[in-house]
Amino acid sequence: MARSVGLLRERLSRLLVDIAPLRESQPFRMLFFARTASLLVYGVLGVAVSLQVFALTQSSFHVGAVGFAAAGGTALGLLFGSPMADRYDRKPQMVWSRLAFLCTVLALLANALLAEPRLWLIYLAAGLGGLAGGFSAPALMAAAPTLIAREHLAAAGALTAIGIETGAIIGPPVAGLLIAGPGFAFCYAFVAIGASITPVLLARLPPLPPKSADDGDLYGPRMLDALVFFRTHPVVAGLLATDFLTCLFVVPHVLIPQLALDIFAGGTAYASLLYTAPAVGGLLAALTSGWARHLRQPGRVLLMLTACWGLCVAVAATAPDIGSASALFGLMGFFGAAGEILRGALLQCHVPDRLRGRVFGLWLLQSSAAPAIGGFQTGAASQAFSVSTVLAAGGAASMVATMAVRAAFPSLLSAKIGKNAQLPSLAESAAHQP
Repeated sequence: MARSVGLLRERLSRLLVDIAPLRESQPFRMLFFARTASLLVYGVLGVAVSLQVFALTQSSFHVGAVGFAAAGGTALGLLFGSPMADRYDRKPQMVWSRLAFLCTVLALLANALLAEPRLWLIYLAAGLGGLAGGFSAPALMAAAPTLIAREHLAAAGALTAIGIETGAIIGPPVAGLLIAGPGFAFCYAFVAIGASITPVLLARLPPLPPKSADDGDLYGPRMLDALVFFRTHPVVAGLLATDFLTCLFVVPHVLIPQLALDIFAGGTAYASLLYTAPAVGGLLAALTSGWARHLRQPGRVLLMLTACWGLCVAVAATAPDIGSASALFGLMGFFGAAGEILRGALLQCHVPDRLRGRVFGLWLLQSSAAPAIGGFQTGAASQAFSVSTVLAAGGAASMVATMAVRAAFPSLLSAKIGKNAQLPSLAESAAHQP
């Protein structure tokens, strides 16, 4: 009996999320809780801003334009913050950036308290908030591998995914309840309280200087080093290709309103169900991600997960009702989050510390660009073709792209996570440059 219980416990430990990074590293705990607090308030803030803009303008154009302003600020922040994360101590960059983000939330709060809130202030706060977030993101992402053992990177990615998916699940309903009750000002005050937790936790981290930093120009040639690394390192290039191509051909979220309102005729309740389903699937993937640390060929599994995501998108084209559609969207979230956990761990294992800020910054930049491009073309295609055709074609294209990545980057199949991952030097990368 005791042996059976022990065997069951061992099997569960291989399945459930690995909390070793939280247990073994106090600095990582601080970083994790700081990021989780940010992710939770982002979920509330995004809904609050969108609803307030629509209430002021009755225009979906302005809702989208404010999002574009935030994305533009993020892109600018990434371009300037990435080289700094490889030159200077990453801790001050994170702390001061999060304080700047808190100031933008306080500006939104002050604007909401006005008798007539100003639309231009929301645009300004969105752009500056995106700038602060983009400036801090490379340092946040580069700090994690220095705080834990490399064999725990997949577990760290799973823990981060739990925060992301939890924020996506609880953020919108919390925002809706606060706005419908006390109003926008109270909602922004709630976000401000949550946002103030992050810099306090980050301030408790030890100094986080890069392990090696040169004295060359901060921008220009230094950013080219990251581009050279992307171009010449086959594993990292393959990871970039899978991330970019997954979203390039179809972004199912764009089609949710049309699916809910026109196809299934269920109104906003159906839309909420479809929006929530991927986050639930992603949370399930993160909670059951213990298997990731035991994989011998994580790159091969990543490609399989990416292909399964595309298959779910294609099959969703045939969904006869909201129940089956929600289940398929949940599976999309599951495969997408599981793939993101492996992709992040592989990336952190195969990028040397001196390049992490710049490489992660460019990675995050393309991670923002791909969904924007894919979402635009998905929306445009839905004007000319049926939703079913767009989903089927987009899912099929995603699977074909995955097979193309597999053929173009065979080294991705044998890529490792942990101590066996190969880290090339910058000189070796440059030597392969044509």
